[in-house]
Amino acid sequence: MFLEFTNGHWLSLYSARVPSKDQPPLEMRTMTNDRRAGVEWDDTVPSVKTHSAKFMARLLGAWVAMGFRTPKIDFV
Repeated sequence: MFLEFTNGHWLSLYSARVPSKDQPPLEMRTMTNDRRAGVEWDDTVPSVKTHSAKFMARLLGAWVAMGFRTPKIDFV
């Protein structure tokens, strides 16, 4: 499952929808301020309450690599 929004250049993926053998390793958690009450995790992965500078830099770098284009997604 993914979320697509108009004129965005990334997709939000949900790991529970991807078989565990195909999941890439977790690198960071973002927007943890919005987590449900009672959700806890260990500190083995950086977790930030909003968007970190590293996350925004990587997102911008990916968009630069795409030539500042928004990918076309065809729904079947």
